[in-house]
Amino acid sequence: MNLRFLPNLITLLNLFIGCIVVLLLIENNIEVKYVFVFSMICLVLDYLDGFVARKLNAKSELGLQLDSLADMISFGLVPGILLYNMFLDAPSSSVGSISSSFIPFMGFFITLSSAYRLAKFNTLKTNSKYFRGLPTPANTILIFALSIISKGDSYIAEIILNYNVIVFIILISGFLLVSSLKLITFKFNNFKFKGNRSRFLLIFISVPALLMLGIYAVPVILVLYITISIFTFYELKS
Repeated sequence: MNLRFLPNLITLLNLFIGCIVVLLLIENNIEVKYVFVFSMICLVLDYLDGFVARKLNAKSELGLQLDSLADMISFGLVPGILLYNMFLDAPSSSVGSISSSFIPFMGFFITLSSAYRLAKFNTLKTNSKYFRGLPTPANTILIFALSIISKGDSYIAEIILNYNVIVFIILISGFLLVSSLKLITFKFNNFKFKGNRSRFLLIFISVPALLMLGIYAVPVILVLYITISIFTFYELKS
C-alpha cells in the first residue's frame, strides 16, 4: 500500500486544527489555556509530518510548501490574534482612546514576521545542526504563555498587560523570527552526551522548571534557550 500521501494528510490536519484555533480565538468564548491544547496538537503534527515523510522517503517540494502554508495559520496568524487580544485586554488610559483603536493591529506584525521567516526558510538551504532565527512554533508557544499569564491576577499579569510591554514583546519576537541567529535544534542523530550537551542541558533544566513553575517557566526557558545557543555557536569559537 502506497502511503506517500500520509505526510501531506498530516500537514492538512495541522492546517485544519489551526483554523479551529483561529476561530476560537476570534469568538473568544473559551479560555486561552484550553485553546493552547489545540495549538500543542498542531505542534505535534508539525513535527510528525516531517518525521513520517523522512521514514517513507516521501519528501517533496509540494510537501514543503504545504507545510509552510499550514504553519502560517497555526503559528503565524494565531500569535497575531493572541497579541491583538492582549492589546484589547490592556488598559488604554496611557495611550488615549483614539490610539487604542489602532495600536492593537500591531499584533499582526508577528504574523508578517512569521510569513517572512517561512518564505525565507523555503528559499534558503537549511542546516540540520541549527535553526536560523526563532522557529514559528516556539514563538507561538511563547506568545500563548504570555497570553495565559496575562489572564491571571498576579503582579506579572499587570506588567504584561501594558501597551509598552506588549509592543516590546512584539519587537523582540519579530526580530528573533527574522534574524539569522543560530539556535539549537532538537533533532537527535544519537543520544550520546557528546555532541548533544546543549540539548541535554536544556532538557534537564526545562523539565523541572515546567513542573515547578508551570506556564510561568516558558519565557524563562526561551531566554535560557537563546543564551545557551549563543554560547554554543558563538562564544566557544571566539
